[in-house]
Amino acid sequence: MEGEINGSVHPIFTRDPDDFMQYLNKQVSVLKEDGKEVTGWVYTIDPVSESFVLLSFTDDKTQLDIVMGPSVRQVSVLDENSETYKKRIEAMFRPPEVEALSEEELEKRKNVLKSWLLKNRLPVQVAGNNGELLSISDALFIEPPYGVDNCRSTNEIILGRIQGLIKNMPSDQEEWC
Repeated sequence: MEGEINGSVHPIFTRDPDDFMQYLNKQVSVLKEDGKEVTGWVYTIDPVSESFVLLSFTDDKTQLDIVMGPSVRQVSVLDENSETYKKRIEAMFRPPEVEALSEEELEKRKNVLKSWLLKNRLPVQVAGNNGELLSISDALFIEPPYGVDNCRSTNEIILGRIQGLIKNMPSDQEEWC
């Protein structure tokens, strides 16, 4: 059977990813096999290794802890308010050029790029939890600030063609609108 390792099925094939999604951006306490407890705000969870990436905030310091999946015994939610540190957590992992742009500028860039892709007959849609991603048939995603280097795809051919199209986008949008 697919996913079998030494006769047992890997948890990635049996565990629902929504089990992990419930912890995102929430403060949790993770009890490890050695009895130690790690507390922090969940940035992400790797669904394959089941490892947790936790952030802890003190006055002027931020601590990042990675709790490896096999050592996790129990996870308890301490604070359900996922909005408390969500913006601060997201800001930590954004490129500096994204932070320098206002929400309005990012929205304008996204809409101009979306129009360009639609003009070139590509099936582009807005995706992501906050509607910040552009998606082309779930084969390629474009993240803020919506430039050539912000394209993500596992298909190198699609990636190269879309990046080429973005590079050739006219700077004066009135020319092609």
